[in-house]
Amino acid sequence: MEKAITISGLAFSNIKRKPFRTFALILISALSAGVLFATLILASSLEQGIKGFQNRLGADLMIVPQGNENKFENVLLTGEPNYFYMNRSIEDLVRGVQGVSQVSSQFYLTSLNESCCDFSIQIIGFDPQTDFIIQNWAGKKIEKNKDDELLLTGSNVTLSHNQVTFFGQTHKVTARLAKSNTGMDNAIYTDLKTLQKIFEASKEKGFGFISDGDTSNKTSTIFVKLAKGASADGTSLRIKNAVGDGIEVVQGDKFLSSLEEKISGFLIFPKLLSVFTLLISSITLALVFSLIANERKREYSILRVLGADSSALSKLILFEAAGIGAIGALSGIFVAALIVLPFNFVISEKIALPLSLESPVKIILLALISLVIIVFSSLLAAAFSAVKISKQKVIFK
Repeated sequence: MEKAITISGLAFSNIKRKPFRTFALILISALSAGVLFATLILASSLEQGIKGFQNRLGADLMIVPQGNENKFENVLLTGEPNYFYMNRSIEDLVRGVQGVSQVSSQFYLTSLNESCCDFSIQIIGFDPQTDFIIQNWAGKKIEKNKDDELLLTGSNVTLSHNQVTFFGQTHKVTARLAKSNTGMDNAIYTDLKTLQKIFEASKEKGFGFISDGDTSNKTSTIFVKLAKGASADGTSLRIKNAVGDGIEVVQGDKFLSSLEEKISGFLIFPKLLSVFTLLISSITLALVFSLIANERKREYSILRVLGADSSALSKLILFEAAGIGAIGALSGIFVAALIVLPFNFVISEKIALPLSLESPVKIILLALISLVIIVFSSLLAAAFSAVKISKQKVIFK
């Protein structure tokens, strides 16, 4: 029994008949799909990263030593280990400023690579009595362990039996913080007493940190929560007047606005690249399908004689376009996923922006959106040729 000839079968045969041309068209579609999918993932993930960072910041003002704003930003956004210090007495001065409700400081200690992690660790010391930021991330009440230590870890820090080891000393982890997809996930947080203990132990064993360990007289960052109704600008000015030179006051709202502007600026290039590749892909497909239509006039005439109507001929070329677009889109999306998804931490570190990957459901949805856009653009590119073929008269030469 002979197999019936179908439009989809003919389209598939035509795609296979010219493998080199088909491969080139699929490659163009794949490139367009890959760039589009990667851009959608980056844009969505950066938006999520901003939300996670905003939820974790918890302070209206941040005070850092003058000239260290960029270092402070890198600690928060990418977890890049840094250290900078100012006199701890500044914390008491800030506490007495009008408009200030709560004040808490953090001390940054930077280690070399240790057994807990594959990267240098930022160890952050804080005062549990004044802290209004870090302990809230734990999502539960936290207490010191049996060794009188308070030690919290970010979600990216590798644990062994709920412990971390520094310079031969094992420390029990009090709590693991929920993932925020910011640099905060790469740090270890301890009370100042435990931090000093770790520092002293390293000195005894001949190791050293690439930063200071004077937690009694120095601090790195002072976080401020404003009183109800207090102005950020006015309070910042009063803090500067009270403390004098040598500090910089970073406002939380302005910091977030600057971050959003930075993300918008970063996304301009991938968005333009997506539009450019999509445009080039559509134009190329349109030209190729136009050439195909002229090249296969005799074939289409034969199909007309065999009973194919105008609609069938239009469907034939549209099926070919959809097939090439779909195969190319799926290939491009797959390759882009292999690059973007496993290396999101590295990408976040390189662009110095918080990158929070979407849920698997959202990623699949973005992949489907990319697939639909590429297939639709392929159909649109072939539409002129499909109309031209449908109006073609029977010709034999």
